[in-house]
This record gives sequence, C-alpha cells and structure tokens, in this order.
Amino acid sequence: MDLTDIIYKRRSSRDFTDEKISSDIMESITNFADNLKPLVPGIKTSYEIVDNSQVTLLLNWRAPYYVAIFSEEKEYYLENSGFMYQQLDLYLQSIGLGSCWIGLGKVKSSVQKDSQKFIILIGFGKVRTTPYRELSEFNRLSLNDISDINDEKLKPAQYAPSASNSQPWYFTHDNDIYHVYRRKNNIIRRKFMDKFNKVDIGISLAHMYLTNKNTFEFINCKENKKIDGYEYECSFKI
Repeated sequence: MDLTDIIYKRRSSRDFTDEKISSDIMESITNFADNLKPLVPGIKTSYEIVDNSQVTLLLNWRAPYYVAIFSEEKEYYLENSGFMYQQLDLYLQSIGLGSCWIGLGKVKSSVQKDSQKFIILIGFGKVRTTPYRELSEFNRLSLNDISDINDEKLKPAQYAPSASNSQPWYFTHDNDIYHVYRRKNNIIRRKFMDKFNKVDIGISLAHMYLTNKNTFEFINCKENKKIDGYEYECSFKI
C-alpha cells in the first residue's frame, strides 16, 4: 500500500497482540528506517528497536515492540525527528502493522546513546482488529481552522497525528511559500507539550513531503509576521 494512501487510513493503535513479527518483516522495517529522508540534512539521528523490558511507560497498554528515536540537539532537531520517523510510522501501517507515537515513555539506561538525546517512542506490532480507519472517523480541525485560506493542498497535514490530538499547526500563504506556525501553550502545558508539538510539526511536514516528493522544499526563515496565539516555526514550498 502506498504511503500517501495510509495518510488517510492510519490510526493510532493501542490494542496489540503478543504475536512475534517474522525476521523477514523486521528486516524490511530496519531497511526502510535506515533510509528515511531528513527534513534538515546534517542532524545526526538514530533509532533502536526494543521490547517492553527496555522501556518505562506511563500507560495502561503496551506494544510488543518500540522504536526508540534519538537525535543530536541542533536547530529543528525535534521537527526533523517527527519528519523522519512519521515516514516509518506510515510504513509500518502500510505493511499491516499497528503503530502509535508515545510521548509518555522513555528508554532505560541500557539503550541510551551517549552523544544523542532520547526524543520519543513509536510502539508497534500486530493488532487484534485493524490498523486502518475510514476518513469519517478522523477527528480533525477544518482547513479553515488550520490555515489562512481553505487550501485543499494542506489536507495531508490536516490528517497528521499529534500529541493528545492537539493539532498545533497553522499555515499561512505568501505566493508559493507556506509559513508554518505552532500554537502557543499556556504556562502549565508549555513545559510538557512544546517538545511534542515541535515533533508534531515535523510529522505534518512529512505528510506534505510524501504527497509532494518532487517539489517539497524546506525553508528556514529566521523571522516572519506575528500571529496572536502562535509562534512562527518554519516555511516550505511544494
């Protein structure tokens, strides 16, 4: 199944079985993960596939496998992590597995990377029902709510997953350039959610890249106009 099709079918799965994934499928997963396109070239990232014994979770459910994501700390490293590993999230579902981004978890010291910071987990495995859903089952803000104009080209970003379904993105148009803003969190949520919402921005940009592979271009603008309730994040062309 094409990854662009999965954008409009994916769900965050939480009802996993304990069934093992074959070595052939696991090899295909690592081969794909070893060739992810970065948002910002030059940021060192890495991953490890681990099991329950190697993670600590604040959740009432478990997956049989986890992708632990690491990155060096550079400008846009959180967005870059979301951008890269959303490609893997979609790939996992394209081969019939369930997956879910997990913010409330961490890896144990045995898995830590000395030179890179732990970012986030993706749980995955075989599920009891289906990793897919109908488009009508998505709970998403309208295009008018996430953009200054009703632009159908932004539908891939509209259907991106985000922490607590916060959908923190807002897009403005400047000729052929899209400017991306991130919703400001209140002082209570800021410390916890800002990190994950930056990852979310990267996830939404991954959807824009995958549906515009030949034309997508990331742009690092240092400044842009201010919008009440939002912080300017970055820009891109498609």
